[in-house]
Amino acid sequence: MTDVWGDQRATRRQLVLDIVGAVLFGLVMLAIHVSLGMGAAIATVLLAVALAFRRVSWQVMSVFAFAGAVSQVVGSDIAYLANAAYAVCFFTLGSHRDARVRKFGLVGAGVAVAGAATYGLLRGAGDIASFAGWATAIGLGSTAALFVFGGWVAGYLRWQSRQTIQARVDAQLEAVERRRVTELYDIEQERRRIAADMHDVVAHSWAVVAAQSDGARYALQDNPAGAERALEVIGETARTAITDLRTIVAQLRDPALQPSTPGYAQQAELVDRMRASGMALDLTETGTRNESPLIALTAHRLLGESLTNALKHGDLSAPVHVAVDWTDGYRLHVTNHVNGSAVDPPSGGHGLVGMAERTTVAGGTFAAGREGDRWIVDAHIPGSPA
Repeated sequence: MTDVWGDQRATRRQLVLDIVGAVLFGLVMLAIHVSLGMGAAIATVLLAVALAFRRVSWQVMSVFAFAGAVSQVVGSDIAYLANAAYAVCFFTLGSHRDARVRKFGLVGAGVAVAGAATYGLLRGAGDIASFAGWATAIGLGSTAALFVFGGWVAGYLRWQSRQTIQARVDAQLEAVERRRVTELYDIEQERRRIAADMHDVVAHSWAVVAAQSDGARYALQDNPAGAERALEVIGETARTAITDLRTIVAQLRDPALQPSTPGYAQQAELVDRMRASGMALDLTETGTRNESPLIALTAHRLLGESLTNALKHGDLSAPVHVAVDWTDGYRLHVTNHVNGSAVDPPSGGHGLVGMAERTTVAGGTFAAGREGDRWIVDAHIPGSPA
């Protein structure tokens, strides 16, 4: 939270203005009240000093203001005009940021009014039972209330105004910070999505190209037709990869472009390329497909990465089993054999991490790991996402 009022320390200019104002106030009021008696003159000087300290220390201000009141009571001389300084003093207390100081000012205002009324009743007229005594008490009490409570209320209203402004500024800063965090989150999610797409495109394409190039090299002499088919698969895979990479690069240049969303048609092409690469692929699918673009994209990427890992790390002498079940949301179950000496897909690799992230974004769960001589991938997105 940002404090728009800072620490409320008085500037040098404010202090100079306070001192000059206090001196002028003291000189003018002293000239007016000196003829009333020593008590009024002393009270005037004390109140002028209180005004000079009002921004420096509210405690010092309060001490001098109280001393001014005591000098008037003891000397029986009321500095009527100079007492207007109490309005400024109680304004300072009422507008203070510390609630304890504001409460002190409110209590002090009540004590001041009660003291002024009591003074007027006991000593102003000299007779408690007389009408003049009560009139004087009411007059002094009302005047004191006007100065002290009026000043305190004005200060309190200023404090409330500051609080309103502070709350408005805090709300604006919070909204800005929320937008900043949201934008950073969106940027991070977009970066992760593009990184996952890049990995899926490059890893799958190069795995197919590597497998086909090895097959073409071995079949070049004995099976020219097989070598030609392998080269065709390499060309198709390369062209598809180039198209996908161009789409990703275009999105990097212009974030307003909609992300590519390969779906079930591309999934069929993926299966054909894998089979053309020599993979014995047993694919079964039950239930009705969900046509959600998110689910279609997730299904394509999960299957692509699973088959790519099987092509790179699996034992292709045994078939790869793929089961897709749509009866309860979407479930993908892929099983392929691995040799005892085969290197498992690294647990910290980008492929498995990307698969887990894609499944989580779609609201599902993901698990992959080795069980004996088999590598098993299981992904499930419950329900029927729209």
